[in-house]
Amino acid sequence: MRCVAMMVVAVAVLVLAPTARADWPGVTAKWDQGSGGHDPWGFASWIDDVNGTAMTADDFLCTAPGPIKEIEFAGYSAFGNAYINGFRVTFWTDVPATAADASHPGSLIYDRTIGPANPGDPLKIGWQDLGNEWFLINLSTSDWFWQEGGGTSPMVYWIGIQGVMAADGYGDAFYWYAVPRTIPSWGDDAAFESEYFGYPPWANWGWPTNDAGASPDLYDGPFPAGWANSADAAFTLRVPEPATLCLMGAGAIGMLLRRRRK
Repeated sequence: MRCVAMMVVAVAVLVLAPTARADWPGVTAKWDQGSGGHDPWGFASWIDDVNGTAMTADDFLCTAPGPIKEIEFAGYSAFGNAYINGFRVTFWTDVPATAADASHPGSLIYDRTIGPANPGDPLKIGWQDLGNEWFLINLSTSDWFWQEGGGTSPMVYWIGIQGVMAADGYGDAFYWYAVPRTIPSWGDDAAFESEYFGYPPWANWGWPTNDAGASPDLYDGPFPAGWANSADAAFTLRVPEPATLCLMGAGAIGMLLRRRRK
């Protein structure tokens, strides 16, 4: 029988991910936290019929409003990608750090489960395996996540990505790869929750001793050489270029705005 631990070490892979896509024109990087590569360990983040549910989420900053269209991320399926049925993508509000706790996700504001893209679909809506343990989620316009905040009022959000594993009676698993977090930094480490593993929301993945109020409540090392006892998740968020939004027309944008407010 297959079994997994909460964290595994995989073979180190260093790849480059583009900041603009030639095969899907009209998008540009909004938040880049991993296109330079990732490190050989990752965060448990899955939905599985044997291993239960584990979720890792990480924060990002929105400095201009607009829709998120693409999500590229690095991850590792313990028993191969054939056991991934989909990816659950969630967005959360931010709970700022206090003297007693690190910042962490707050209210759930977006929840979608994304199925695999149809190879015959020219738009390739859905998730795809890009190779070398990188994945791309290309959202349909009705599923774009609309960010708010910018200018003098930027907004912090959290994104969660979970592998939805095959319901086959085996302990399948997905791990979201990590990148080092530079301290000092505006945000916090990736956060984790799992009733299956006995971690209520939200435990901090790193041990950022010089972050206000943070405590070594989940993982205090050893971290890879050169890390500041702190860890983020590897992902890039892309938004439509202005010309692409203009082509949609004011009516389509209005529909997106009304949908977001429901």
